[in-house]
Amino acid sequence: MGKLAERLNIPPDVAEGATIVNMYGNHSALVENYKSIIEYSNTLIKLQGKHVKLLIEGEKLEIDRFTREDCKIRGNIQMVQYIPM
Repeated sequence: MGKLAERLNIPPDVAEGATIVNMYGNHSALVENYKSIIEYSNTLIKLQGKHVKLLIEGEKLEIDRFTREDCKIRGNIQMVQYIPM
């Protein structure tokens, strides 16, 4: 983390633009700092992050909401995988 970010007490994940996934059980996920939706079906959602691709696999998956900052996914989430670039 850069010295300025340290002085401002900014968390490393925010300073680096890391893709962050907050899980709410296995039925909902909030993905922050993603760039785009690469693939979307009811069993697989693939997102592009700054440094990773994110795969979310499951059943009855749907994108509940997406904005420039975050993407909310609902369904029976069975696996989340980060693929480094």
